Amino acid sequence: MKLNPYLSQQREYLLFVYDEKAKQMKAAGVDVINLTIGDPLDETFPKVREKTLEALQGMRSSAYPKSRGETNYLNSVAGWIKRNHNLDFNPATEILSCNGSKEAIFHAAMLFDWSDGKEIFIPSLSYPVYEASASLHGVPYRYLPLSEETNFFPDLEAISDKDWQKCGMFWINSPHNPTTAIADVAYFNKLIDLAEKHDFIICADECYNDIYYKERPPSILDAKNSDKWLLFRSLSKRSHMTGYRCGAIISRNKTLISALARMRAPMGQGTPSFIQTGAVEAWNDDRHPMEFAKYYKERQDILRAALESKGFKIFGGDASFYLWFSHPKIKKSEEILELFLEQGIVMTPGSAFGPDGEGFVRLVFCVTDEVCRKTAERIRNIKC
Repeated sequence: MKLNPYLSQQREYLLFVYDEKAKQMKAAGVDVINLTIGDPLDETFPKVREKTLEALQGMRSSAYPKSRGETNYLNSVAGWIKRNHNLDFNPATEILSCNGSKEAIFHAAMLFDWSDGKEIFIPSLSYPVYEASASLHGVPYRYLPLSEETNFFPDLEAISDKDWQKCGMFWINSPHNPTTAIADVAYFNKLIDLAEKHDFIICADECYNDIYYKERPPSILDAKNSDKWLLFRSLSKRSHMTGYRCGAIISRNKTLISALARMRAPMGQGTPSFIQTGAVEAWNDDRHPMEFAKYYKERQDILRAALESKGFKIFGGDASFYLWFSHPKIKKSEEILELFLEQGIVMTPGSAFGPDGEGFVRLVFCVTDEVCRKTAERIRNIKC
């Protein structure tokens, strides 16, 4: 049997390539600072750990988890929506649990019949899983160009009606990884109008919405009512639960939610019930992400000052735990990266996320205070 063509290309998951580079440098004796992967090092919301352990210790026997999600878990997601967006969602028909948003994002393309030539529209600078999913599932896709001039979101007006007719799914990630760009409600509303006109589904990846430093970033939940979207939310960043693998799929489209439930049932995608019990505590508490954001902002300020002292230009930074920056005198991402490698700092070049990331670098600051201060000291030693 032949391998899937995508796997035959022997392509690496690019975000891991630079993480592996950091590990190799460390093994070679370099005092390396690894700022490549957005995996928070601070503690998980304590109530999550307590309830998860309590639920696990109370399990005298094991049982398969419900693929749709436990009732108390789905209710907690609905409660979170009501408190934060003043909307009523039916937990039985409009919400599903998932093992973090990554696997749900990867499998979403399996929901549809692509035999009519429809395509997945993907921002040219984006989370690599969107393209990997399309490629592994054999679904045609096209990259939509981005630039700082378009706020690192696709220019919706630049896409012709003829091209919109080819769209089956449209991925939007706001706050945007890697750039931190934030789409406003008007952008979401325009996208919804286009989805209703041309009959495609918007897939909104919103895993960073609860880590912000000014006003809360708009959600597709804040836009006009529509059944043309699927929303993917995660507790990984919000509650420092990357290892728990827990999130939610939300939509007004009951038909899609029902189809997703049927699709996911034979895939073994049920989140363990004891993890869902702990995750209920995360959804029920809106304060801890705000507390996390306070010390993320302190770390961001330390690194921002160091970068700007060396002439680097930072874009955005009002949400998530990334800094996306360039230098007016340096045009290539790898050239910027080399300056930092000389100081033992490993980050991800913008070009790893797509061609429109050339000239930028992404720095992750979900690390400790000590690492942030150490990084800032090394940045000030850069010669550029």
